[in-house]
Amino acid sequence: MAPAKVSVGNAEIISLVDTPMEFPWNLFFPNNSPADFEPYRGRYPEAFGPAGFHTNAVCYAIRSQGKTILCDTGIGPGPIAFLGGIRGRLLEDMRAKGVQPDDVDIVVHTHLHGDHVGWNLSADGAPNFPRAKYYAPQADWDFFRKALDANPQMAQVIPLHDQGRLELFSGELTLTPEVTTLPTPGHTPGHCSLLVSSGGEGALVTGDLAHHPAQVDRTEWSSGFDTDPAAAGRTRAKVCDRLEAEGLLAAFCHFPEPGFGRLVRLEGRRVFRAL
Repeated sequence: MAPAKVSVGNAEIISLVDTPMEFPWNLFFPNNSPADFEPYRGRYPEAFGPAGFHTNAVCYAIRSQGKTILCDTGIGPGPIAFLGGIRGRLLEDMRAKGVQPDDVDIVVHTHLHGDHVGWNLSADGAPNFPRAKYYAPQADWDFFRKALDANPQMAQVIPLHDQGRLELFSGELTLTPEVTTLPTPGHTPGHCSLLVSSGGEGALVTGDLAHHPAQVDRTEWSSGFDTDPAAAGRTRAKVCDRLEAEGLLAAFCHFPEPGFGRLVRLEGRRVFRAL
């Protein structure tokens, strides 16, 4: 079984699974035929399910310089009606992997979609990570605040801002001397990734840079949830080129769990080689 924890120099990254999910192909990738993905089935069988695209809501905890950083907070406790009543289990998985909610110093959101902010608050409105400072991209805050009725996930975000616990940021934000946000816009206006650099090693926690592993090869394929598909494709191509060229470890939030791997060339294609 692939490891749920990896070391990057002196830092540690822990994969945390909130819940598996499945979507019809035409819902998640409306501009592609399901047949487009068939050549990738043999390499990535776990990304194919009976109902279509099989994926996961995965978050990552990063231990760095004495701090515990939680990257994204999953889909939430649920039940999530439009996904068949599924329920998240992030807090349970965190505890099982030795990360207590009270240990979290920083919560940083790669973006403000519902499957990345769902465990911010408990049912009574209290922060699930009571010691943490929360961070979110300014551009996403501005974008999703414009239409609150269409973005109910903001109920997990706005109260934190009202309580003075949420800081908005743009560009690169240093979380520790080893962990910095990297702007990777397109999926959402303010989407970012987390660059981990320690002891001469590097990794990138990519958020929703890509959803299906086939997209590291076909970077122009975009999800129906990308707010700017053209920009998402350009960003995906640029970042995948960097991951391949520099040999960085990648952590993809929606790839088969735990999401750790590297981008390499194989038989003329760029592939995601899981650890």
